[in-house]
Amino acid sequence: MSKIIRKGLSILNVENPQKGISFAHDILGQIVNKETALFLSGGSTPKTLYELLSKEKKLFVGAVGMVDERLGKKMHKNSNERMIKETGLLSYLERKKIPFYPILRSHLKGVASDFVKDYDKKVRYLLGHFSKSIAIMGIGEDGHTAGLPSGIKNSKLKIQNYVVEVNNFPGEFKERITLTFKALSKMDLLIILAFGENKKEALKKMFGEGSLEEVPARFYTGAEIAVKTLLITDQKI
Repeated sequence: MSKIIRKGLSILNVENPQKGISFAHDILGQIVNKETALFLSGGSTPKTLYELLSKEKKLFVGAVGMVDERLGKKMHKNSNERMIKETGLLSYLERKKIPFYPILRSHLKGVASDFVKDYDKKVRYLLGHFSKSIAIMGIGEDGHTAGLPSGIKNSKLKIQNYVVEVNNFPGEFKERITLTFKALSKMDLLIILAFGENKKEALKKMFGEGSLEEVPARFYTGAEIAVKTLLITDQKI
């Protein structure tokens, strides 16, 4: 395990994903408390971390929210909320009476703008009410992060709202609701998990020159954001 600084961003190189997940788990155990709002990303990378947090039963935070979600009915088969639930973490939060703030509602109206408006209010509450905010983030193979797509000219990437709908996300799940750069910039700590050979090129692009529209993950290398970002990866950069 080694730690370096690049573009002001702290990078922890680990031998394998298991050690990276273990380290992320230990960090959370040390720095979160009842005054912390913790935001969780979807995707396959953080799933093992959520399983470990559920199993260890040592997570004590003020509230838990979501970074992004795939649009559809609540708990649809490909939803990030359902993935988090399947790790056992939602049951643990319920037992400990830790509030969880999902993006999708059970009384679906079918209008994404309703979800966006409601969740924007929740995020503003969480960031204003709790003295510390932390987000678990990931990076896609194409350089996207959260639900912010790469390679698309999208003015919403720089919007001042905290939550936005994206309806042109590449791939199968085109409609998403996600925190914006504005919301992510309010976090006190951003922990990025990036494991596997398929993330090597994405990380290279992240530290390369170019626009956020091309590679949204470049957001983390901005001067004000890099100093509060920790990248945990098994890839040499």
